[in-house]
Amino acid sequence: MKQLAFFCLFLLFLPLGACERKMKEHPLPVGLKKELAQQNDPNAEKTAISGTIAVADAFQAQVPPTATLFLVARPKGAEGGPPLAAKRYSLVKFPFEYRLSSEDVMIPTTPFEGAVDVIARLDQDGNARPQKGDIEGRLTAQVGDAAANIVLDRVIEDAPGGPLSVSGTLRLGPGLEQKLPQGGTLFLFARPRGMKSGPPLAVKRFEAAALPREFSIGQEDTMMPGAVLEGPLTLTARLDQDGNALPAPGDIEGALDIDAGATGVDLVLDHVVGG
Repeated sequence: MKQLAFFCLFLLFLPLGACERKMKEHPLPVGLKKELAQQNDPNAEKTAISGTIAVADAFQAQVPPTATLFLVARPKGAEGGPPLAAKRYSLVKFPFEYRLSSEDVMIPTTPFEGAVDVIARLDQDGNARPQKGDIEGRLTAQVGDAAANIVLDRVIEDAPGGPLSVSGTLRLGPGLEQKLPQGGTLFLFARPRGMKSGPPLAVKRFEAAALPREFSIGQEDTMMPGAVLEGPLTLTARLDQDGNALPAPGDIEGALDIDAGATGVDLVLDHVVGG
C-alpha cells in the first residue's frame, strides 16, 4: 500500500515539474523584460513623463469607440520634424494613464531630458497626420514630471486637407551608366532639411533599379508613429549594391532640397559614394 501511495504522489507532481521546465524553456519577451526592469528601477522616473489623459466634458460624446490615441513629445517649441518620443494606443478608455520615457525616443542616441511639449491626439482614422475632427490636448512638462496630466480639449478645425506627398522622376547622371551595380536596390529617403543622420522621416525601397523611373513618397511611407511628412525636406536617392540601407563605397547617390507636397521633382543620382 505504501508503494502504491508513493506512486500516486509521483504521478500527481509530475505535471507540475513538466510545467516548470516549460516556463524555464520559454523566457519572457525582450519588451516585457525591459518594462519590468524599468518598473523596478528606482531612477526610472527621472527619465520619464507620466500622468493621465482625460477628455473634456464638452467632447465626451464625440469620442469614437475605435479611435487611436497618439502621444508625441517634442523639444519645447519645436513644431516639425520627427518627434523626440512617441507612442500609439488603440481601444483606449478614459481617463487613461500614460508614460513616456527614454525607452520611447525615436532616435536611440537622443537624450530624453529637459522641457518638452507633450501632445495627445485622439485620431479618427489611425493616420499619424492630424485631420479635421481629431481631438487634441497638449502641455509643456519637464522630464521627470509624474503629474503631467493632459486634457483633450480642442477639436482640430484647420488641419491641411489630405496627406502630403512628393512625386517626380529619379534619373541617372551622365557618365554613370557603366557604374550601375548588377541587381542593385534603389532606396529613397526623406529627412527634415538639415538633419544629416538618424532614422529618416520616410523611406521607400524599389527592388527593380532601372532608371529613369517615376516615384511618389508620402505619409504612408513614414517610419515612426506620430511622424508627419511636412515642411522643408531633403530627398535622397541611392542605388545600392548590396541591398543594405546604409551607404557603401560604389553606391550611386543624389540629393535634393524640396518641400512636402512638391510635384514634378527631378532628382538626379549624380555621384558615386566614396568615389
